[in-house]
Amino acid sequence: MTDWHFLVDRNDFRHTEVVDFEPDHLGDGEIRVHVDAFGFTANNVTYAAAGDMIGYWTFFPAPDLGDDVHWGRVPVWGFADVVESRSDPVVVGDRLYGYFPMSTELVMTPTRVSDAGLVDGSEHRSALPAVYNSYVRCAADPMYDPANEEELMLYRPLFFTSFLIDDFLDDNDFFGASTVVLASASSKTAFGTAHLLHQRDGLTVVGLTSPGNVAFVESLGCYDHVLTYDDIALLPDGPAAFVDMSGNAAVVRAVHERYGDGLTHSMVVGLTHWEHRVGSTEALPGPEQTFFFAPSQIEKRHGDWGSGVVESKLAEAWGPFILKAADWVSVEHSSGPDAVADVYVETLEGHTNPDIARVLHP
Repeated sequence: MTDWHFLVDRNDFRHTEVVDFEPDHLGDGEIRVHVDAFGFTANNVTYAAAGDMIGYWTFFPAPDLGDDVHWGRVPVWGFADVVESRSDPVVVGDRLYGYFPMSTELVMTPTRVSDAGLVDGSEHRSALPAVYNSYVRCAADPMYDPANEEELMLYRPLFFTSFLIDDFLDDNDFFGASTVVLASASSKTAFGTAHLLHQRDGLTVVGLTSPGNVAFVESLGCYDHVLTYDDIALLPDGPAAFVDMSGNAAVVRAVHERYGDGLTHSMVVGLTHWEHRVGSTEALPGPEQTFFFAPSQIEKRHGDWGSGVVESKLAEAWGPFILKAADWVSVEHSSGPDAVADVYVETLEGHTNPDIARVLHP
């Protein structure tokens, strides 16, 4: 089997390359994993679009191809099997869930190994957020079921973000808002968040989406109102908080202008409309936008609640959500570098259907 990397030009996301490589020999303490499968969603486009701002490009450095292109590897969430080990606690055959590159393999340096999981202690990852460096050993994972790998790949990281957004807003008394507006309402992180918010009394949940996605978003049943981006003027009156998954500067400005000082909080979560990030340089009415960084809320809640409580609360919320998500979205599988390239481009260009999710097998 040929090993390959899927590379993305960090200055032009449409410029990609699949390059073959010869695996390096392992050093002492290292393991080699074969990437078996991963989900690809609009969230991965956000990793690219925010790659330099947040550091997502740093996790999996791209090889130097000897050209002038600044190549990167987009992170994905999925499963991999240990195929070679020079780390005594980790054995060949271990199946891991976590953060991987769009490549056929990854070499890691396991640290803090336990029955439950391990941390990649590779030097270039040492300063990066721990949540992305941690890998679950499936054999001891209470959330793992071989029959539910699709859901874990596609939703586990996204729903964790949804859970933390909902918790962050609740932790701050929703900043006094009676309405929460979510842009890019058809995205999985958005409807996961809406699913949780919809269960809270006295809160109106509004989804903003494109005309072609209105029927799908309405069918979810977790938004009280669904509006197109052209109908932002029809947003409900009263104090509102804004959760933006789109990164569309024109949409952000329209929501801020609709509410003005009545907008109590405005957070950026995703960049699904990555090409429309730049807009008017005129200052926005209302609050300054802040980037929601999920690891910060995890760290706060670990301090508030103690070890393991975040994870138990997430697990409690996970089951009911997955039952609904299975009805909302069907999953399609495809294999090989050509399929990876095709799905990447479709997602990048926004040509995917919201009721279909993609799982890729290198």
